[in-house]
Amino acid sequence: RPECDSFAGMHEWWQEFFEGDWASIQPLAWTAEETIESTDLIETALRLGEADSVLDVPCGNGRIAIELARRGYSVTGVDFSTEMISLADRQAREDGLEVEWLQADMREISWVDRFDAAVCWWGSFGYFDDEGNQRFLDAVHRSLRPGGRFLIDSPGIEVLLSGWQSRDWTRVGDAILLEERRFDSPSSRVEGKWTLLRDGIESVWTSSVRMYTLRELTEVCRRAGFSAVDVVDPSTGEAVDAMP
Repeated sequence: RPECDSFAGMHEWWQEFFEGDWASIQPLAWTAEETIESTDLIETALRLGEADSVLDVPCGNGRIAIELARRGYSVTGVDFSTEMISLADRQAREDGLEVEWLQADMREISWVDRFDAAVCWWGSFGYFDDEGNQRFLDAVHRSLRPGGRFLIDSPGIEVLLSGWQSRDWTRVGDAILLEERRFDSPSSRVEGKWTLLRDGIESVWTSSVRMYTLRELTEVCRRAGFSAVDVVDPSTGEAVDAMP
């Protein structure tokens, strides 16, 4: 495995990370069964009702948004990557499903009282600095109707560090994806280096994600206007620890 000799640091790495080779392998990262299981969990955690409107942000290649639409919800997917939005739109059309797609910076969404629920899936919270992450939460809160729910898929620092691994690898289609990571304590960010090996060619990306303790995440959510924060069991979607 290559040595972890460079990491992302603080820059807008996400602007290019999800284009090109990454866009070609991301759809292969999950099986259809895994997508169904994740959507089952999202339905339970968000307590979705018939015909609810749901915001998926960032939506990536649309796998969650499309599965939610398949179940009858009115779904809007937002992502910065034009390539991801294009892939999502193409798949939805092939499946005969109607989903609203928007290419945009998720900190800049401007809807007010539009959705019954929102989801930020697959560790996609924390891409920005603290101000940017707060702007994202503020924007999502504004977009929700009174009583709306927001689900963030992100392990707290307490959970992350308890099972920490500095290196990992997985097979994705005909490629091998290596991940090397380090936790930068002063910034509370996980700095990652991703290496894709396919057909003798190596592609490298770097990422930087701000991680929060449960207390910190509760504080920033309340600052955005959310009245309560629940901890959700990832195996059931049920709240296991509620904070009034």
